[in-house]
Amino acid sequence: MRDLRLVRSVLSGDHERAERWVTQEYPRIYRMLRYLTGDRETAEDLTQQAFVQAWQALPTFRGEARLDTWLHRIAYHQYTHWLRDRRTTEPLSAASGVADTRNASGLTTILVQRALDSLPHELREAFLLFYARQMSVKEIAGVLEIPVGTVKSRLFAARRAMREKLTDEPEGSVPSAAADAEATVEAIR
Repeated sequence: MRDLRLVRSVLSGDHERAERWVTQEYPRIYRMLRYLTGDRETAEDLTQQAFVQAWQALPTFRGEARLDTWLHRIAYHQYTHWLRDRRTTEPLSAASGVADTRNASGLTTILVQRALDSLPHELREAFLLFYARQMSVKEIAGVLEIPVGTVKSRLFAARRAMREKLTDEPEGSVPSAAADAEATVEAIR
């Protein structure tokens, strides 16, 4: 209900409220796209495109999902269009250029980034949305337009794949998922 009031207010010309909404949501959308693309400039372009598209589609917002989920879905669609249109398959780590190999932290970042790069696209996006963007399983399902169970399966598979790539632990050994997530998110930030 609050989202519908905001939309009505913005559509009726409340520029101050519109500016507050964009100012609040812009960093969140940018961070999600930055994690997904691995490139600041691309994330900036896609974020701007997502907001333009959202602004144009605002009259069609029906309130079936939360406004921020709706906006994330639009941004995610911008990302998938960019991904589909992209001709070269440059690895995420090469695009980001964030790793510093001069210290252990830089090496960890490289190893985590390589492990992320090696994940299938569907697993990587669910993993990043959950751990780096800290979205709930339900929110991810809304953004990706897939069932909650599919999100859970992808997260399970992504955690298992990351664990196998980053540790020497046997398959049956399961360390704390929270510790894995915290270390991984810190390494990619």
